[in-house]
Amino acid sequence: MRLTIFAAGALLPLAACNQGPSTEESARKTGDIRLENAGVEEVAKQATAADAKTPSQPGQWETGMQLVALEPGAMPEAIAAKMKEDVGKPPRTERGCRKAEELKPLDISRLGAMASGCRFSKYRFVGGKLDAAMECETPMGKAQASFSGTQTPTAFDLTMTQRQTPTGQTKATSMTVRLTGKRLGECKA
Repeated sequence: MRLTIFAAGALLPLAACNQGPSTEESARKTGDIRLENAGVEEVAKQATAADAKTPSQPGQWETGMQLVALEPGAMPEAIAAKMKEDVGKPPRTERGCRKAEELKPLDISRLGAMASGCRFSKYRFVGGKLDAAMECETPMGKAQASFSGTQTPTAFDLTMTQRQTPTGQTKATSMTVRLTGKRLGECKA
């Protein structure tokens, strides 16, 4: 009897990990999203629903963007040289008064027509942690993007890597960008 209770207790955490795909309703209730092989529209709906659970707090924010890595592939040399100068430099930051809707480092709903040929092989936003991968068929060739990081109502730290091999090319172009933000307090009048 004790062995049965112990075994059931040991398996309970495993059952919680495998909760299956989320729905718009579950995303609204929990703030968590668990999707595989999902279209951009479905992810956008659930992201909007989840945001209602823990929206970013408006106020005075400092946001930053940093180019972490670049593999220029077939990119024109003049453009590649200019971008390479920015790799590894401290983030470009700005401070300002922000509304909640301006504080979405990965706003799927704004991708629109740009994401018409895209699907998320996975999109997990659980407990404030993001892990997502997207593949796209574009006129320029296949593209892949991965997203990872954290987001809370008062801060975010997101890393995005995009990789694309233009049609007819053998060299892939890839870049990694890091977006950060933290709430500093109330807006000054």
